[in-house]
Amino acid sequence: MAAGPVATLKRLWRSNRWLTLGFILTITLALVFLIRASVFFVYWQAHADEPIEGWMTVRYVAKSYRVAPGLVHDAIGLPPTGPDRRPLIKIAEQQGRSVEALAGEILAAVDRVRRNRGQAPPPHEPQPPSETPAPARP
Repeated sequence: MAAGPVATLKRLWRSNRWLTLGFILTITLALVFLIRASVFFVYWQAHADEPIEGWMTVRYVAKSYRVAPGLVHDAIGLPPTGPDRRPLIKIAEQQGRSVEALAGEILAAVDRVRRNRGQAPPPHEPQPPSETPAPARP
């Protein structure tokens, strides 16, 4: 009789199908969660300290700059009402400010936190709003 993983699996299937199904399901779920965690890890490593844009949410900015979402809430003057899923452009419109002004306040708050932690400041320093559009990045 052949000995190997396939033969063992066949023997287990014949003797105890529920246990075999549970084992296969457990291995499958473990692989799914491992792949999912790996994808998130790679994504956030590549998207660290991204320039702040209007489509981003408070939570996205907080994850990108590795700070608490509450810090971003406080920096732009939002009340502590829980998670805010609005994009920054909508928050800026409702507050009567520009996205650049919000981004400057967020980056200043992140800079203060990072200096307190002894870390490097964000690479995208706040720029004062200007009347001429900034050149496009390559």
